Amino acid sequence: MEGRKLAIPIYLNQRTVFDLLAIVEEGFSQLQSVKTSEKNEKGTNSDASAEVGTKNVFAFLNLGLKAGINHKDAKAAEKEIQEERVFTPASLFSKLRDKLIERKLLNSLDDLFDSTKLTPGSFVEFSGILRKNPMVAYMEGFIQMLEVALLFSTSQGKQKPKMEPDILAQMKKFTNILKQTNSLDLISECVSAPNIKAVIPVQDEYFSNESPADIIDGQFVVLGKVVRYIPEESSDSINLLRGTPLAYLPEENLSQVTSAFYEMSSQMSMPIEFTTQIKGPVLLVIPIAIYA
Repeated sequence: MEGRKLAIPIYLNQRTVFDLLAIVEEGFSQLQSVKTSEKNEKGTNSDASAEVGTKNVFAFLNLGLKAGINHKDAKAAEKEIQEERVFTPASLFSKLRDKLIERKLLNSLDDLFDSTKLTPGSFVEFSGILRKNPMVAYMEGFIQMLEVALLFSTSQGKQKPKMEPDILAQMKKFTNILKQTNSLDLISECVSAPNIKAVIPVQDEYFSNESPADIIDGQFVVLGKVVRYIPEESSDSINLLRGTPLAYLPEENLSQVTSAFYEMSSQMSMPIEFTTQIKGPVLLVIPIAIYA
């Protein structure tokens, strides 16, 4: 099929893939095997089926695509073959992507950026360099630098100031608050439209190794659904604290918290910007797959 990509998914929400395929295929069959017929006369139709499971594992799956075999009556020699067909998560995702393209439901931002196609509920696909939520990246980097400083002070026989371990413990607690359970915001700039950013909330369980480490600072293709679009002229923004207890803090109190960390890091080189808002133009995209 034209436009098909041999994708290597690093992140794949298989449950969503199965649900969407079940809709477009009008359900899954329970048959585990496929029968195909070979005749020496025209007029035989054979459809494939296989079985599929529901676990989010990057391996061979048992999921059945609804299908059947149609025969035409004919007086001809017939050879029947019994076979079992197995799908993988990547092949099912590729099939879903083909269906979205076939039905003209997939908007590629790499071909032509059209803001009119970014309404909530639209399927989009774009290439981008993926980075961690800058707040989480900032805090994790700061914690690592502080841990190294404490390690060197210990190895050189210096007495650790009591305040430093206390600060480290507080920073770890603050970082855990920034992270929702087993989830993280990724920030991406669209390669074809560098001024457009995307906030992509991901869950650890959908990564091939249950960690986003393999995709950070790499260029990948994201396919997902738009749940919000904020244009450049809007004064609104996407809050990176949404879903955390910090989202309910008044702006004045939050500024006091962030300024305290700025003060502590004033003597350290931290190239990551500590920010809590992503202003427009920006997309909030629920990812179905992130692939190379």
